[in-house]
Amino acid sequence: MKKWYKESYFDRKNWILENFDKLSLSSEETLLLLLIDLCKSARRPISYDYLTKKLSLNVKQIDTIIASLVSKHYLKLSTNSKGLVFDIENIFEFDPEKYEIAENKDLYDTTEDVFGRPLSPNELQKMNDLIEEYGQKQFIEALRISEAQRKVKMAYIEGVLRNVKQ
Repeated sequence: MKKWYKESYFDRKNWILENFDKLSLSSEETLLLLLIDLCKSARRPISYDYLTKKLSLNVKQIDTIIASLVSKHYLKLSTNSKGLVFDIENIFEFDPEKYEIAENKDLYDTTEDVFGRPLSPNELQKMNDLIEEYGQKQFIEALRISEAQRKVKMAYIEGVLRNVKQ
């Protein structure tokens, strides 16, 4: 089955621009993702030279942005015979509408929606502990990552939070 974001009518660039704030992307991260998407759609090679020139940043700054996107699971890097491969497909796996928490929904309801069921008392306690230790914003980010990785468990969310803290 073809993914919804791979349909011909789907405008990936507009989707990224519309949702970068909900995805907690900085302006540099957003621009980098848009450049990667542009190169992929035009079947152009992506190189550090190209990225540094277009973004007017040095290699170290590009590395920092890439590392941030990888840690958020929005970017995957691999290699093939032609060199470095940039994959941004994971970013489209998120449903940003689920994460308008502060305005529309209680965090517990949203977490239950992501889990697809009511949370157990132990999960609620663990969730409260994680929010108290790491904060609501970090918890939401970890919840997004766990959903993208299809590992929706409190233990996985806790692992993501620990990794981000380090």
